[in-house]
Amino acid sequence: MKEFRLAPITVLVGHAGVGKTNVALGLALAEAEKGCEVTLADLDVVNPYFRSSDYPELLGEAGVRLIAPVPARTTLDTPSLTGELDAVIAQVVADPEHSRLIIDVGGDDDGATTIGRWSGMLRDAGAQVYYVVSAFRALTTEPEAAAAMLSDIEEHSHLRATAVLNTSNLGDETTPSHVERGRAFAREVARLLDLPLAATVVPAVVGELPEGDEPMLLIPRHV
Repeated sequence: MKEFRLAPITVLVGHAGVGKTNVALGLALAEAEKGCEVTLADLDVVNPYFRSSDYPELLGEAGVRLIAPVPARTTLDTPSLTGELDAVIAQVVADPEHSRLIIDVGGDDDGATTIGRWSGMLRDAGAQVYYVVSAFRALTTEPEAAAAMLSDIEEHSHLRATAVLNTSNLGDETTPSHVERGRAFAREVARLLDLPLAATVVPAVVGELPEGDEPMLLIPRHV
């Protein structure tokens, strides 16, 4: 299986329901297991019901630092962001070998606006920006629909996607045929956007899968 290497700074963008939060949690825990100093920044101000900041105990036990809007776990409508992220970006730039920053961005172009405050720093730091897509998201089941949504996200975030990340799966019910359908979908999205397909993410329960052109990421079902 081809190896997927996470960049020191990784930004996950995409519309609600594509699996960004599951991937963010899985990547953060995996990098912590490797001995890296990991920070997970939850900038999802769109979906109050499923976000990385709902799992402080899970992350804390693994040694992952969590940064979230101050009222991320409250019912306030307009979360305020602290200056912590500036320091973390500088830390990762200073020690890219051992430090990792994963940013889980809100689920649409409005959510992407939140990350715009750090867009200059992130570009200068060489952050990888993954456009997360799923063939099983009800509103974007066609590659053309998924591809068309990226321009608004890029405009609001002031960041350009560097690659597509395929998260097409149905959780524990995922079969190899679902994986292949998702891979075909993501390849077409990547082609339409003229971007590389960075990896395909599947639940670890799927088991052995055929080799593809892109790396396969086996993510445990942590949540």
